[in-house]
Amino acid sequence: MNTTTLSAPRALLLYVAGLVLVSSATGCGRAGTSTVAQGRIEPAYDKATGRLTRLSYDSNNNGTLDTWAVMDGAKLTRLEADENEDGKIDRWEYYPAAAGSGGLKQPPERIERATRFDGQVSRREFFEGGVLVRIEDDTDGNGATDKWETYAGGELAVVTLDTKGGGKPDRRLIYRPDGSLDHIESDPTGSGEFQVVK
Repeated sequence: MNTTTLSAPRALLLYVAGLVLVSSATGCGRAGTSTVAQGRIEPAYDKATGRLTRLSYDSNNNGTLDTWAVMDGAKLTRLEADENEDGKIDRWEYYPAAAGSGGLKQPPERIERATRFDGQVSRREFFEGGVLVRIEDDTDGNGATDKWETYAGGELAVVTLDTKGGGKPDRRLIYRPDGSLDHIESDPTGSGEFQVVK
């Protein structure tokens, strides 16, 4: 099953976020982060309310901040990462806004990626309950989605492609539950009606 998995930097950031929140709640003050976090994570608080608003993190301990968690107190709302440390965000994770939806352990509802490391989103991954349900990709970098993946029960079920660059899907690959290719469909006229070709 294809569920969200925490990358090592994100998992450690969330662990340290928990330590920051616990130390704040127990009266250790804003500077009361653990020794694990010293030099690797920088919390930011709202000056008026004292609520945690942001965690900046050096995921590989090289002295460069590369991961940022946007917080609403104990609630993670968005995570941003510069995965190749070129100064541009390459990954955005968005978390549900609903109150009481899991706090730091809540899986993202959407992940966006700049697969060319240019700061421009070219891939969007959508999740329901932590399970991947679909992906939209701009594989040629022209700003338009040309590849759609649909998942059933976390497993790849359908890949739909715009192979002609016309903005409409013209080819579909249908997969069996075991992941093997079942058949290929084509819509050469762009009518929206696909026919089995293989």
